[in-house]
Amino acid sequence: MKITPDLLKKYAAGDCTEAERLKVEQWLLKNEDLSTSLPKQKLDTEKTQVWQNLSANISEGNKTKVIPLYKKVTRYAVAVILFLSVGACVYLYLNYFDLDRAVDPVASQDYQNIVTQRGQKRTINLPDGSSIRLNYESLLKVPRKFTGSERTVFLTGHAHFDIIKDPGRPFIIHTENSKTRVLGTSFDVKTHPGHTEIIVTSGKVEFSEKSKDLNKVILTVDDRAVLVPNHKIDVSKVNAQHLTAWKDNRLLFEKRSLAEIIEVLEPWYDVEINVKDPVLLGDIYKLSYDNPSLETVMERMSFMGKFNYTIEGKQVTIY
Repeated sequence: MKITPDLLKKYAAGDCTEAERLKVEQWLLKNEDLSTSLPKQKLDTEKTQVWQNLSANISEGNKTKVIPLYKKVTRYAVAVILFLSVGACVYLYLNYFDLDRAVDPVASQDYQNIVTQRGQKRTINLPDGSSIRLNYESLLKVPRKFTGSERTVFLTGHAHFDIIKDPGRPFIIHTENSKTRVLGTSFDVKTHPGHTEIIVTSGKVEFSEKSKDLNKVILTVDDRAVLVPNHKIDVSKVNAQHLTAWKDNRLLFEKRSLAEIIEVLEPWYDVEINVKDPVLLGDIYKLSYDNPSLETVMERMSFMGKFNYTIEGKQVTIY
């Protein structure tokens, strides 16, 4: 998906899909000059519209869209917006301002957004002792303090949850089309355009379509469920430890094609991989690494696949 003036207009108007919204927010966080991505004559209009959108907190019930730009910062942002691109402003704000101090509890309902970019993972420790491992290119909306009878978070992207048991306060994860309810367990949730996937690594999980209480399943260890709106939830047995190895910075490929592996490596290392010979994309590999460097992975794969490669900055070429 490319960032275009039309896409930014949709974002500014609040008309983006969840996938489009996350893509725009990730692009804004890359601290890059807009002039490298958009025609020069489009810059002033698009910067103004997107900045105004970033300055607003929009809530639509469970489908809440909150961008962490707070009134305390806005006064200073206006003074420098003529000199910095929107991407740079957002980058500086997210990286150099303390979210705990800057949150406007009225506008954001005590929630804050945590965003990861390509090549980045984060561990979030929650007030109740639970922890969340957020994978690359993901957006998590979490409260600074749990109140009431439920512990509720919102996810776009991919995360692993380790939830502390609290029978009196179920833990709820909302995605665009799903709702996951647990008392205390561990599991993966991953959103895709059009569907949501969950893998259970311990305990018991209730997984349902957000708009239909009847479309609901109870999952246990090694269950994988895929929810497509208005369809029956598909449940299968898998090796959950293998499929959630990413949370421990493990790269694990069980008989995966080079094409499938590239889909993981590119956002994992924030690189672009170009394969000169399309025949190589069908080669099958079985690999396991603990927190490897890109060079280590490419060296091993080139030996097994008998190909050559070059790494120049963020460009990898296989030939």
